[in-house]
Amino acid sequence: MSPLPANTFFDINKLPQEKGLLLFGLSMSKLSNRQDAAHCMEDIHHLATDKISKPNVGLNFIYSDFLYLYSDKPAPELKHSLMSQVIDHRNSMQKLIEKNHMQFQIQHGFNYMVWNQLYVGTKDFHRRFEDLKRIYAEDEKFQKYLAEDCATFGKEMEDNQVNFFLEEVLMMYLLSKNQIKLPNEYIEGNQKWILWCYPGRPLKSEVYMHQLNPFKLDWPENPYQNAQYDLEAKQLIDFTRVDLETY
Repeated sequence: MSPLPANTFFDINKLPQEKGLLLFGLSMSKLSNRQDAAHCMEDIHHLATDKISKPNVGLNFIYSDFLYLYSDKPAPELKHSLMSQVIDHRNSMQKLIEKNHMQFQIQHGFNYMVWNQLYVGTKDFHRRFEDLKRIYAEDEKFQKYLAEDCATFGKEMEDNQVNFFLEEVLMMYLLSKNQIKLPNEYIEGNQKWILWCYPGRPLKSEVYMHQLNPFKLDWPENPYQNAQYDLEAKQLIDFTRVDLETY
């Protein structure tokens, strides 16, 4: 059988039967539209209805609130706005999950996290972030792909935005390699796999980060350690098969 062409992806048939975690990365800018509670529930139904064959899956919602402090806006203004968005979304999400309790009988399989919790879930994030910034400063391909990400999302290529993207891709990389402790009362840290889920294509800089694997991390037990599930296209994007020049 010939290998699949680059940039050819498909939906997941079944998730692994071993214990695992779905991670829903939540952009603050999308909480009132594509990632509001109703849309998130549709995404959960899609994954839960056909792809889970054993009740061994937990789901963590991860709010990207602290990333948005890479901003020139006053801190008190940002704090109030971000806190309100997180609380409102979490409450709406929890109401829908409770309403659908007959389908989601394991209610404690759902967990809500803010970005700060990820820092304390690992011992050396600050050091790795400083190392990554040095790697980025010397890697022209990394700079090229991050510049393309900025252009795609209409962002200015300035220090705050560069740090925003670098921290985001580093955190996703560490999560997929099981380097960050994730609270989930149902799974209790016994996950054998983790799958990052987001509506839309991954950043080119994120794909490059995994292809580069600058810290030589490996979690072979996880079939998704180099992948992201696109909730919009309903495809598993395997980073090892992405050709970034044509993607």
